[in-house]
Amino acid sequence: MGVVIGLWTVITGSGAVSTDNIPTVAAVVRGAAGSWQDLLSSLGATLETWALGLAIATVAGVTLGLLVGLSQWADSATDVIVRMMRPLPSLALIPLAILVAGLGVKMTSGLVAFAAFWPVFINTRYAVRQIEPRLLDSGRAVGLGRWGLIRRVVIPATAPTIATGVRISVGLAIVVTVSVELVVGTGGLGGYVLAAEQSGATGQMYAGVVVGGILGWALNLLFLAAARALMPWQAVVGRGLG
Repeated sequence: MGVVIGLWTVITGSGAVSTDNIPTVAAVVRGAAGSWQDLLSSLGATLETWALGLAIATVAGVTLGLLVGLSQWADSATDVIVRMMRPLPSLALIPLAILVAGLGVKMTSGLVAFAAFWPVFINTRYAVRQIEPRLLDSGRAVGLGRWGLIRRVVIPATAPTIATGVRISVGLAIVVTVSVELVVGTGGLGGYVLAAEQSGATGQMYAGVVVGGILGWALNLLFLAAARALMPWQAVVGRGLG
């Protein structure tokens, strides 16, 4: 972070670029200080939408991933659907989302949930398919039923890989949240940046961009800390599919 700020200061101070296009660090700080209430309000709106979309994606991704992963038939039946739907960019679905949910938190969080669902679902399905059959056989041998196997064997065995999927979705969800807000102008950090750009307040615009970057970095660190606390036996949450 310090290196980036230093390079920014040197570049803008050297006159190599116009400060009308790339303001100085001091101008960005002044922009943030001059609109801190709007910036904090926008940050809160973005976090609310991000959290709702990520929660939906996590619950749906883990649940469906477990069910599909445990069934060879379901895994084969959904493979084509996954291959078709996963590459669809969320921003391309904005017109459809507006028709279905209108403008607002429901529309944005729905698009966030769609984008964030796939890493969780795919990692969960992959993790379940990779469980050693002897673990499941041992669970059945001690009298565990289907739900007992899921709770006592499947979830502990797949937790690190599922965590990797959620970690990917944490960053993806914040990117999609801000991007949809920026394109549609529905508030949040994206709406803040859009309004600043339209009014010519370059310092405020860059302040919104910087806050968005810091937010993504902080959320990733928080998730890693939470994952390590919940799974102390897992040194690094990084196994799975991207």
